[in-house]
Amino acid sequence: MKRRDFMKTALGTAAIASVASGTLGQDAPSNRVRVAVMGCHAKGRGFSLMKTLAGLPGVEIATVCDVDVRALDDAAAEVLKRTQKTPKKEKDLRRVLEDKEVDAVVCAAPDHWHAPAALMTMQAGKAIYVEKPVSYNPREGEMLVEAADKYRAVFQMGSQRRSSTVYQQVIKEIHGGLIGAPRFARCWYATQRAPIGKGNKVAVPEWLDWDLWQGPAPRRAYQDNVVHYTWHWFHHWGTGECGNNATHYVDIARWALNATFPTRVTCGGGRLFHEGDDWEWFDTQAATFEFPGNRFMTWEGLTSVRARPYEGFSTGCMIYGLKGAVLFTPNNVCTLFDPSGKELKKWTAKDVVGDATNRTDPTQGLDATHLSNFVNCIREKNPATAAPAGIAHTSTLLTHLANIAHRTGETVKVNPETGRLAAGSPGAELWAREYEKGWEMRV
Repeated sequence: MKRRDFMKTALGTAAIASVASGTLGQDAPSNRVRVAVMGCHAKGRGFSLMKTLAGLPGVEIATVCDVDVRALDDAAAEVLKRTQKTPKKEKDLRRVLEDKEVDAVVCAAPDHWHAPAALMTMQAGKAIYVEKPVSYNPREGEMLVEAADKYRAVFQMGSQRRSSTVYQQVIKEIHGGLIGAPRFARCWYATQRAPIGKGNKVAVPEWLDWDLWQGPAPRRAYQDNVVHYTWHWFHHWGTGECGNNATHYVDIARWALNATFPTRVTCGGGRLFHEGDDWEWFDTQAATFEFPGNRFMTWEGLTSVRARPYEGFSTGCMIYGLKGAVLFTPNNVCTLFDPSGKELKKWTAKDVVGDATNRTDPTQGLDATHLSNFVNCIREKNPATAAPAGIAHTSTLLTHLANIAHRTGETVKVNPETGRLAAGSPGAELWAREYEKGWEMRV
């Protein structure tokens, strides 16, 4: 891990500790943080994050922002129910950013919006919490790192496991020699997703602003199997299951391995289980990442058949060292095994000392803790969140490199010092994208 990456992690951990100390319990008007939530569909992450934020001390949901008027109405009603206050409703993020009373934006819009929204928010002088993946392509991630440094922005990616005290403790022990030198990490995600069928070019529904939904992306005609959620599986809008879910445990594995940028990335698989629909990304994917120092990582994505979850879990990762292995699971539990596979120890949230009266305590839920860290950093004007731009970009980059390797059908070679493509490596044409005129990203 590079010193800069390490320092941001350490400072982010310190900020988390200050959350548990009760800083967020100070609910004076001068301490209030006013948040706008972008992407509020009731079945999406934004709606869930909005509900969590509404329950944090000293946080006000000032504005809900969505291009779907139905989502706007539902979100505003939910905020009113939880806080007895009605937020502003706005379709256009640009209008939100003009509001001087908004302190921060939470972006849970589709992937093609993540980096442009984050950049616009930082340039407006506001804090940004952006869902994973932090970018649609590698160049966008680089630009966010540049912008976060330039504007000294409070920046957080929604990799909430970075705020897990269980994960923090176990990774600290791994780095201290718990399993010897960590050499190999295996990450996976297995679920079942249905085909999306063949879309039809139809009139845009009256409840949707299709132009704003597209935002920075080059324009396409409306198609009835894109909105909502299924945009994930189109190259033009999403990053596939790799960007959607690999980001979480690839991030944890990279953290545990003390690895930054790889030297080589390979990836295979394809659309193996459902044929004939509009799904452009892959339902089956196996990626391998090689890092300096004889360290390796794999990610396996199986999103159409879930015959048997790995290690009993649909998602997770296993870190292997010379003296044993540690299993990280989504229920905030870690398990230590010896080299023969015998279970030696288990870490759970109850093993971490916490304050049962503090609603933001780390033992009470990862989203609340992660968002609390973000809010606390806003109050302290401290850009060192638990998942700042540098960490967010580095981990997201791995998923982009896997997708590039898969789409090109070749091994991607990487400069381990910069994370950029090495000379002669394929994939240069996928490093960045063109934007709709007037929506170009410029730091």
